[in-house]
Amino acid sequence: MNAIEIENLNFSYENKKILDNITFNIKKRKLTGVLGPNGCGKSTLLQNILGYLNEKTNAIKILGRNRKNISSKENAKTMSFVPQKSRLNTNMTVYDFAMLGRIPHIANPWVGFSSEDNAITKDILDKLHLSALSERIAITLSGGEFQMVLLARALIQDTCILLLDEPTSALDLNHSIALMKKIKSEIEFGNITALVVLHDLNLASLFCDELIMMKDGKIFIVGTPKDVLTKENIMNVYHLDCNISFTDSGKPYIVPNV
Repeated sequence: MNAIEIENLNFSYENKKILDNITFNIKKRKLTGVLGPNGCGKSTLLQNILGYLNEKTNAIKILGRNRKNISSKENAKTMSFVPQKSRLNTNMTVYDFAMLGRIPHIANPWVGFSSEDNAITKDILDKLHLSALSERIAITLSGGEFQMVLLARALIQDTCILLLDEPTSALDLNHSIALMKKIKSEIEFGNITALVVLHDLNLASLFCDELIMMKDGKIFIVGTPKDVLTKENIMNVYHLDCNISFTDSGKPYIVPNV
């Protein structure tokens, strides 16, 4: 069974078609990247999958079930989301902010978080090397630190599907690689499926098992990094002239001609 199945998904906003007959499947326990230039519909696609938009669609299935038949609580136990940034503006500690991921699992709202919720939170923060920051006010963290906390919150939510919208967009190369390594590790050892929107084609090539390249609200090509990241495809989609090199492991590496 695929984790996510999408067939003929369309979405319009203010009479403008944003997504046009989107069709693809996301395999379980794989990291799939979504690529494409600004405005091509990548983030809108994630919002449809999450149910933030077009919630009554018949085009999306999550673990074999029609998206519209999944309740909000079930959805929150199935899929978690890492945004490219958070609007947090309160003085919450890192620990309290990360623990918000346990809200869908609270059995009794009058009792609040359980000892199990605390144990899961502490375990994930430790795995991501964030324990030393637990008592820090979250908004005082650097961009790289806070992005890792956003990932922690999503993992603490304990879902089998992880969606990420440009999680490395504000990070330096070192933090970007660290974040992607953690995601790959969770997929390998935590039985998670991940779908990530990325702008960095080389990061996508290095870490993703499969890529979906979009153009003008449509799927341009789906395949392995080697299939997708060709000189011709990049010119057609990004209007970028480049050369393609390959790593020792056969991963394509894009070098723009400037």
